[in-house]
Amino acid sequence: MGRKTIATHILEDLEDLEDVEGRYLIVYDFEQRAGETTHSVFFKNLNRILDMGDGFRVQKSVIDCRLLKTALAIRALCRHYKARDVEIYEVKGTLEAKE
Repeated sequence: MGRKTIATHILEDLEDLEDVEGRYLIVYDFEQRAGETTHSVFFKNLNRILDMGDGFRVQKSVIDCRLLKTALAIRALCRHYKARDVEIYEVKGTLEAKE
């Protein structure tokens, strides 16, 4: 049996947390230096969390999800990989644009 992924460890840590349904946006940012890219393993682990069926990318560093547990897992993953900033926003509604 192989080693557990970071995503698996994070999800196991949150296993006993009650799921709270809603709508959450997770916005994260990594400090970029010339010639450096965000660690590819971060994105593999992020996809493992998203593959649970909750959440999708709005942009590269913005994720929309329906369960607080997913949002907390993504925040923990970002912190593990030393994201410069990571925030969870609870969406209360959307506004209709007037034409």
